[in-house]
Amino acid sequence: MATPASTGQRVLRAALLLGLLIAGVLSATRPGAIALEPAAAPVTPVTPVAPVAAVKALPIDRLSIPLTIRSGSSFGEIMDPWSVSANVLRDAALSVYDLVTIHPGSELSLEFEDGDATPVGLRYHVDEDHTLVMSRAGDAWTASMEEVQYVARETTMTLTVTSSLWQAGMDAGLRATDLDVLAKIFEYEVDFNTEIQPNAKLGLVGDVLTSEGHKDKLGTLRAVRFINGKDVYEMVRFLRPDGKEGWYHSDGTAAKRPFLRSPIEFSRVTSGFNIHRFHPILKITRPHNGTDFGAPIGTPVRAVADGVVDFAGPSGGHGNFVKLRHEGGYDTSYSHMSAVLVRRGANVHQGQLIGRVGMTGLSTGPHMHYQMWKNGRFVDAMKEVMPNVEPLDPSLMSAFKAEVDAWLPKVPVARPASK
Repeated sequence: MATPASTGQRVLRAALLLGLLIAGVLSATRPGAIALEPAAAPVTPVTPVAPVAAVKALPIDRLSIPLTIRSGSSFGEIMDPWSVSANVLRDAALSVYDLVTIHPGSELSLEFEDGDATPVGLRYHVDEDHTLVMSRAGDAWTASMEEVQYVARETTMTLTVTSSLWQAGMDAGLRATDLDVLAKIFEYEVDFNTEIQPNAKLGLVGDVLTSEGHKDKLGTLRAVRFINGKDVYEMVRFLRPDGKEGWYHSDGTAAKRPFLRSPIEFSRVTSGFNIHRFHPILKITRPHNGTDFGAPIGTPVRAVADGVVDFAGPSGGHGNFVKLRHEGGYDTSYSHMSAVLVRRGANVHQGQLIGRVGMTGLSTGPHMHYQMWKNGRFVDAMKEVMPNVEPLDPSLMSAFKAEVDAWLPKVPVARPASK
């Protein structure tokens, strides 16, 4: 007896063949692109795919059918109704991209020619700038990566940060990847979750990359200035003779420090360091020796500095808990996580993913409780003055000074006038 899944797949395949035959007849009498009405998705819990949601206009003899990538579905399940082997496609594309790693919500489509129920092409939108393109000739498939070509031009930009750097960047039309770059320039100096003053301003000079039909994005940045209340942060990019790129203050001291200001890139502080805090669950006053960052479950948590994992696992009210031991007498810990991604005794590097935000242990909602010790005593990580790294080698200061003089004056946000 045929199962509901196999019956649904046969009906779907028959509908596709009928659509292709009709398209072939119409193409003989009507010029222009072919457009078919969307077909209903097969009703089956086995194959989590909605094969025909809409049809793009292609050359007269070719149709493109977008497929839905749902959470939990595999590439094999998605390909199963379409008379093509997922393994054959994966093997043909493997040197370019591994189709096992497709992501829910990304664009995936199959292409068909009139009268042929077997796909002749596949397109997968890998990211904003790359698309996997596959073609069939006979039984053989070939694959290549289509990349957007950009043209660079110098530009300046000003962001007024009223609530968050993320929102200011989105309002200015920046991509998420652009905001990540900006946040990383300042991640040793400013915690954008806790330390932003009203109407803070960020100015930059560098390249913007443009391509017709695609969203602009930032290219190589040259200099940035961030004015946050009374504090002014200026950074200039410098490419050293060994090919390594870094960001430096105008006096040549490196922006990079041994410690990041925050273990989460973009979130909000829900509770700060307070030795007289009233505990919302225990209903007693007891010290809150850390900072709580509110964020959705699953948000990445990163190590703020190089170190060694001193503890990793369940720990009473802290829930899933990681404690790291660092140089200079510092320790840090990360509580209530939904997942712990390191093991005791392992070495970790600054910025490494060590867990994900959760609400395990004594927690009223999704957040990450972050603590810091110095020489065995709790300190407020948001106020602790962290050590600097060594400045540029004196032999490079002349070349660096030339970069400072060339780019800092072009930054559109001016330094406040001295009083």
